[in-house]
Amino acid sequence: MTVSRALRTPDLVSEHLREKIQQVVDELGYIPNKAAGTLASADSHSIALVIPSLFEKSCAVFLPKFQHTLNKAGYQLLIGYSDYSITQEESLVSTFLESRPAGVVLFGQEHTKRTHQLLKSTNTIVLEIAEQCSKENYLNIGFDYFDVGKTCTKHLIEQGFKHIGFIGARGDHFTLQHQLHGWQSAMIDSYLTPDHFLTTPDAPSSQLGAEGLAKLLLRDSVLDAFVCSHEDIAIGALFECHRRMLKVPKDVAIMCLEGSSMGEHAYPSLSCAEFDYETMGTKAAEKLIRAIKGDDLLVSSTTLKYKLKRRASTAG
Repeated sequence: MTVSRALRTPDLVSEHLREKIQQVVDELGYIPNKAAGTLASADSHSIALVIPSLFEKSCAVFLPKFQHTLNKAGYQLLIGYSDYSITQEESLVSTFLESRPAGVVLFGQEHTKRTHQLLKSTNTIVLEIAEQCSKENYLNIGFDYFDVGKTCTKHLIEQGFKHIGFIGARGDHFTLQHQLHGWQSAMIDSYLTPDHFLTTPDAPSSQLGAEGLAKLLLRDSVLDAFVCSHEDIAIGALFECHRRMLKVPKDVAIMCLEGSSMGEHAYPSLSCAEFDYETMGTKAAEKLIRAIKGDDLLVSSTTLKYKLKRRASTAG
């Protein structure tokens, strides 16, 4: 009983006794059977997370704080990588649910019908990350990407730019769609034409920024500003302006919808929307833990704030 207590609730055992027990555990190479413990107690301490990217900022910066907060509360994280495929996400969710995790965390609102069915059949607590307001009865925490697209475009319009194009990656993903609609809404509200946009299902890259700017200028050379969905795209567009001897922002302004402090060191420095994904990771984990304990089921949606950084690339 003492050994079990030391392994399950070490705070209830003296430090001296814990050290002696740990020494024997190490010598024997003993590994606790969490699956058996879950069956016996009907209580799981694992959280399943399906992440769409291992490199993009929204995932890579979010993950460490999310895991650290869960670990502090005694939960372990199971991670699956979907590469933005909802079919792959479905397969991962099916596999994770066999272990009966205490919670399942997904990015965005777009999931297959079977994924929803699987989650409902197990009555597992589900948290959607990054998107605001879930379509299902799930918890969610994230940003209003429509507002991001609209606010950044309005900033350009207020600076005197009237012919504004849009370049975006992950065109079939919810984030890009909402950003694009925000750009269109700001243009329409100001009686401007929202016709000049280029999106692709591919990952963001500086090459996309350079090629996108070149293609849109070829369609209409009157364009005087560009809204870019990612910082990589904005950097590529900036390089293309330098190559063409276009002065930024005098000839062409560039705005980024998901920037970082790195944009501060570009030349000229990039105006952008900045998101605190570390805070999102911490708050998401805290929200999930409260829900598992039955304390946060009524507060289903949490909208986080972002910052608009006005820098030299959009100075009118």
